[in-house]
Amino acid sequence: MENILEVKNLGIDLVTRDSIRRLIDDVSFEVGIKQSYGIVGESGCGKSITAMSIMQLLSYPLKTGKGEIFFDSDAGKVDLLSMKKEIRKIRGKEISMIFQEPMTALDPIFTIEDQIIETLEFHTNLNKKDMRDLALEMLNKVGIPRAEQLLGEYPHQLSGGMLQRIMIAIALICRPKLLIADEPTTALDVTIQAQILDLMNELKESFDTSIIMITHDLGVIAETCEKVAVFYAGQIVEETDVVRMFHGAAHPYTSGLLRAVTSLGDKSKSLYTIPGMVPVGGYIPKGCRFEDRCDRAKKICKNNPPELLEIEEGHKCRCWLYNESGDEK
Repeated sequence: MENILEVKNLGIDLVTRDSIRRLIDDVSFEVGIKQSYGIVGESGCGKSITAMSIMQLLSYPLKTGKGEIFFDSDAGKVDLLSMKKEIRKIRGKEISMIFQEPMTALDPIFTIEDQIIETLEFHTNLNKKDMRDLALEMLNKVGIPRAEQLLGEYPHQLSGGMLQRIMIAIALICRPKLLIADEPTTALDVTIQAQILDLMNELKESFDTSIIMITHDLGVIAETCEKVAVFYAGQIVEETDVVRMFHGAAHPYTSGLLRAVTSLGDKSKSLYTIPGMVPVGGYIPKGCRFEDRCDRAKKICKNNPPELLEIEEGHKCRCWLYNESGDEK
């Protein structure tokens, strides 16, 4: 499969007056054309800032410390991290992003029409009427009723589900090659969540768009993704296809996440939780970052950080339980 995006050895730093602390360390992954790629992990694992670095939306005190992000743009393969003002031609047109909170992502003082058309004004040469017609067409595609009336309304007049659909409409109106969805269902009730996920799957097929789905919800991953990377403390600890993750997870952290989800449906047992907390960004243990929470930790885990190795074809794991041939140590 050809790739639309290649992230190589990405490092993101937190710059303070006295020090530079690495929050994201040596993250590499690839997203194929028309592929749905999931990024999952607890809050504080670095999922969102990785996505923001792709869009070049990191602001001080965060900055990319190393790495390359190659994107197959209309102008050819480019390194997004080396671009300056040119990134504006790609951001919003070829790469779009749906942010976590629809209630706060839209500007409260502008109408819905103003906020949809702003993207078209920047990236197209359409006249006002054509932009309005395209906005109406997109609102209808994302399943919004009374679309013409809604164009003149303000964000506070609409529900969370409607605002999320508008965010999707804005993100897709220029038919991007890559859509980054950062926790797109967090603020929504269960029924609306299902509708939004179905909608994103349909639009992916309609627009041939690749999707990076960032979430802490394994149900969302199962519903929408083909491949998944599990993040922990600023690193990828496991990467594989979705079916294999659910039926043959290798890393103890991934197993813990799955166990926590499956324990929800068993009324005879107490809810399982992974003990401990994610390390504070920049204060990373010397060895394996998951060692103090792992029930399978060995002596080597304390002082020696494991590498991300391919334990079988298409399945990578960062754990001392496995050597290069995939056998347990």
